[in-house]
Amino acid sequence: MKTWLSMAWVQMVLWLGAYVLLGNTFGKFAWLLASPLVAYGIARPLIALVSDFRHKILGAVWLPVHGKHFVFRNVTIRVVEDDEGQRWVNLADVRKVVAATAPDRTLAISYPGRIADKGRPARPHLRDDALVTHLGTHREPETLRFRTWVDRSIAVPGRKVRENLSIDRAAHPDRET
Repeated sequence: MKTWLSMAWVQMVLWLGAYVLLGNTFGKFAWLLASPLVAYGIARPLIALVSDFRHKILGAVWLPVHGKHFVFRNVTIRVVEDDEGQRWVNLADVRKVVAATAPDRTLAISYPGRIADKGRPARPHLRDDALVTHLGTHREPETLRFRTWVDRSIAVPGRKVRENLSIDRAAHPDRET
């Protein structure tokens, strides 16, 4: 918990109060001599206030989409994570990057149980491991780059999330997730 002296606005008020008291006690010449010191004393808390404000704004913007929003070459790839930690990639976004993907019915036959309608509104999503496997069947350089990106950015972190969930569930079997 912060003490009241560590709050930036309190520090600025104290510096300004001391500056006014100094000027009223010793005159205008003391104000002139103390002004660089006061400027330094106010600048640090002011920078801290601006930095805190910036972090709060960034948190408000990015925390709701944390783990769901990915970008590959200026194309947004939406990802949905279910309760088991499985990551599902929106097929419409994949098709914006790689045009040579199979139709949904073919993917459903090739990867049973790994394609489903997810999100709001419900759109077809392919599980991350199935997407990596499917993209590995293509030989175009751009498709293989996208496969590597999906594996590093979505699939591997997704596996780590699932491992952490399984460890947490094993450690606390009575807790609901």
